This record gives sequence, C-alpha cells and structure tokens, in this order.
Amino acid sequence: MDAINNFSFKVNNFKCFGNDSFHFGSIRHINIIIGKNNSGKSAILDVINRLSISDYNIDPALRHNNMIPEFIGITKLNKDVIGRVFRPNTSGGGIPADNHYEFGKRLIGMQLSWRLDLTQGKFVSLLNLLGNTNPLNEVSANIDDIKQNLCSSVNNPIFGKSPQRIYAERNIIPESDSSNLGVDGHGIGVTNIIQNYINSSDLPRRLVEDRLLSDLNEIFESDAYFNRITCQRDNRTQLWEIYLEEASKGSIALSQSGSGLKTIIIVLAFLILIPDKEKKDFSQYIFCFEELENNLHPSLFRRLLRYLSNYAYQNKGIFFLTTHSSVAIDLFNKDEGAQIIHVTNDNKSATVKTIKTYFDNAGILDDLDVRASDILQSNLVIWVEGPSDRVYLNSWIHTVSNGELLEGSHYQCVFYGGRLLPHYSSKNPDSEDKLISILRLNRNAIIVMDSDKRSLLSRLNNTKKRVIKEFAESKMLSWVTRGREIENYIPITVLSKWLNKDLSGISQPDVYGDFFDYLDLLNLKRTQKSKIKIGSYYRDNKPLLAEEISRHFDINDINSTLDLQEKVSAICKKVRECN
Repeated sequence: MDAINNFSFKVNNFKCFGNDSFHFGSIRHINIIIGKNNSGKSAILDVINRLSISDYNIDPALRHNNMIPEFIGITKLNKDVIGRVFRPNTSGGGIPADNHYEFGKRLIGMQLSWRLDLTQGKFVSLLNLLGNTNPLNEVSANIDDIKQNLCSSVNNPIFGKSPQRIYAERNIIPESDSSNLGVDGHGIGVTNIIQNYINSSDLPRRLVEDRLLSDLNEIFESDAYFNRITCQRDNRTQLWEIYLEEASKGSIALSQSGSGLKTIIIVLAFLILIPDKEKKDFSQYIFCFEELENNLHPSLFRRLLRYLSNYAYQNKGIFFLTTHSSVAIDLFNKDEGAQIIHVTNDNKSATVKTIKTYFDNAGILDDLDVRASDILQSNLVIWVEGPSDRVYLNSWIHTVSNGELLEGSHYQCVFYGGRLLPHYSSKNPDSEDKLISILRLNRNAIIVMDSDKRSLLSRLNNTKKRVIKEFAESKMLSWVTRGREIENYIPITVLSKWLNKDLSGISQPDVYGDFFDYLDLLNLKRTQKSKIKIGSYYRDNKPLLAEEISRHFDINDINSTLDLQEKVSAICKKVRECN
C-alpha cells in the first residue's frame, strides 16, 4: 500500500468532470463515495477501472464539452526514483555536481505530476519546491530530457490491479451448469460458480460450505443463522439454484429470499471465490461496489461495512464504495484507514472533495437529505453532563470493548449540562409531563451523572433520584458516579503515567474530595515559568485534562478503580444490544 498511499490523481474533461474538478487526493483501504443521484459517483469508478487497465482511449461521447480527457498521476519523488534518473557514479553532462545523485537528492520529496494518457508530453509540473527554487533551473543540460526521465521512472501503482465491480442493479438467479466460472457485476454467474465449488472435485468446496457460510453468518449475526448452503438442479428446467438452510425454516431457495441476502452473497462470491478461481492474491484487486445498502436494513448494512473494513485491513485490499446512506459517515469518519469523498454536481460539471471538517460532513448530510432530527436513528444515545465526561467515557468504552465499540458508529454522546437536568424527563413521551422528553430524541438511552456527594453520608438530590427512577421504569441504564465527580475515577496509577512521575508514596485521590484541589496539593506547576498549579489550571480546562489523562488508562486501571469496570461493562453490554 505504500506506493498507493503516496499516489493521487487528477482527471480533466471525462464524462461529467471538467477542468480541475476531479482531484483524488489519496487512496485508502476504504474509500466511501457519497453524493446525489447523477452527481458523478459511478464516473469515479469508471476512472478507477481505466487507471487499473491503462485504458485512456476515450470514446468522444464520454468527453466533457467535447474536450480531450486528460489523466494525471501525482506522487512524491523518493530516493529510488531519483537513483534511477541521477546515477550515483556519474558526473558532468551539464549537472552542477561531482555526483549526479547528490544533485538529484535535492528533488526528493517534491511532487511530480505527469500525464498517464500520453496525449501530450508526459511532464506536467514539479511542486513543493523548497524556498520556491527549482534545482533543475541550475542544469545546463536538456531539462526536458530530465523531466521525461523522471516521468518514465515513476509508476501508476493502480495499473495491473484487477478491478471488480458490483453494480447497483443486481440479482442472483437459477443458472445452467457451465465450466466458465466468470461472474459479472450484476450477479450473473454467482449461482454457477457456487454450484461448481460445491460439486466439482477439482475445486475446494470448503470455501463455500465453510468459509462463505461462516462469513455470511458473521454479517447476519442475530438476524438469521444458516446451517448449510447447497445447490440443487431442477429436473424440469435443468437449472441450478442456491438453497440456504435454517433450523426453524428448513431449506429455502434463494429465489424465495430477499434482495439483501442476495447482495451479501454476491459480495462474498467476489471476495472469496473470484480470487481463488483466478489464483491471485487479494491485494491485487480493487473492488468497486455500488449502493450495497439497497434493500438492506441499516443495522445489516452497518455490519456489512464493518466486515468489508476488517477484510480490507486483514488482506490489504482496496474498496471504493458508492452510497446514499449516512451509515457510512458514522462508521468511517474517524477511521484513519478510510476516507469519505463527496461528489457534487452543479449541472455543468461534477466536483470531487475529500471530507475533512465538520462543515464538509454537514454538506454531505444536506445532499443525503438527512435532517438534524435523524439522531433519532442513532443506535443509542448516552447522555453526559459535558465534553470532558464524553472524552473519559469514550476512552473507557474503547478500552473495555477492545476497540470494538466507537462513538458515531455504535452510539452517540449528547450533553445535558448539570443545570439543565431538572428540565428533562424519561417518562413516556405521550404523557402530559411538561418536562422535556429524553425519549423523543432517542428511545435507547443511557445517562451518566456526577453524584456531587461530599461524603459517604451525603444524599443524592431529588432530580437525580427522579431520573434514576424514571430510567429504571423505562428499562434504561443510569450511572451515578461512586465518587464526587467523573474525575474521581482517575487513580494514582494513571496520574503517574500522565505526569511521568513516581507517585507510589502518595495517597489516592479522595473519593469524595475535590480532585483539582488534590492536584494542587501535588505542588506541581503548569510550566516551569508558570506560577499556576496544575489543579487550578485544569479546573478551568477540564476537556483538555480529559484528553491528556484518558489516553493513559489501561484495562488494569479500569478494573481496579471503584465500580468503573462494572459500570463501563454494563454500558458496553447495552450498546451491543442496541447494535
């Protein structure tokens, strides 16, 4: 993936893309392409296909405004490329250095752009020049030859990959027996290849009966469990059909099943059977799948996306997925190995933009017609008092679940603010209670509250007692901190790691004490020059403290601190139930 990670590309005047409207800044394991209908999502997949097979012979009907299309590769020059152009044991020839390679090293890290389609000369530009100076200007030899040699020494890392595409319109139908095990993007051939893998002695049937079936059950999880997959031939039509067996339903023909099940089987055939049939490593493929969410329940689509993400990481695969679903945004917007691409179209040309900011995401939600009220569709909402509570909680959930459960994918945190809590209720939304109903926002809710107790004998205030009672009656989970505030769950072991100091001789923070007064008693300053003690500083910067502290928690710290392990485990259990 290193070469691909260092590669980006531009396309001009192809289909709906005009000049400077299509710049794909990088390629990740998972590339989510989102946009309205007819915005240009499928055209991006067409570009990926052409880059992989090096087909730049464009039909005039595919030109934008009758302009000649141009495909441009962009990469940073590295020492290997420089070594091929500037030889280490060569000198002279108009290059101002005793050793050509020593001169060429000045170009390492610069960004070279070159044409892939050869409609003109290869060289386009050389950017990221240090100090705005171009070392090539010092060369008295033919600079054009050097530029040409640089372009000839870099490669399009997508070329040679095998593109595999699944179209939005797809189906699995009964088919006749054929020795041709090809599968097309509409699902034609899936029945035949599965039938052959089950029944042909020269093919490993375990890939279908064990692996494909196991992965199918992994994706479906609690929705269904299939005991067996078989193929049977109808003596009347002589056509083979796939059958799936469930304990409660018996053997059911795939033609009698829903389109969502067929979509997942098509995907698994592409991932498992095609690489085996073609005897290629999975990393040699680029998978371009269109609108997999069609006819899939959002929870099933979410599990399919997680499966594809894990598959990509484990097998060094590359996926380009077009979608209209906001599920992909939640799942991948914080994934470093994924990116979200937004395609827009102003009826003149399409534009491609990589999503990097909150406001970029808001633009996608507008395109998908997702309303602000669609937090109703979040799997579960965890109500916390403020931003620092959210940081601690996310860290603890991530640690206890071994990274499985993530905010934005499996749950969403919402702030209530301590002073606003008396105005909230978790009673039935249809009741005539004048308080604001939590359940109107989301029917699956957890609430985390500071006890604010100053001693063991202190009592909870009436608001917290009411909220606890209402959550229990609604069969929802509430957590009141064992100590005074969320910060009282920070043990001395975590403080030692955070401060990088041995605090073994110092007592634990008091469960009901003021945590920030405790930090001041450590007599540590914020900086060497500052007179402000760390407790006083962080009292006004609680979210910053949470960001710094939370990264130092490990499972041992959680297991040994008050009721932290018990409460976080209960939250993880509830989150899993709602997912």
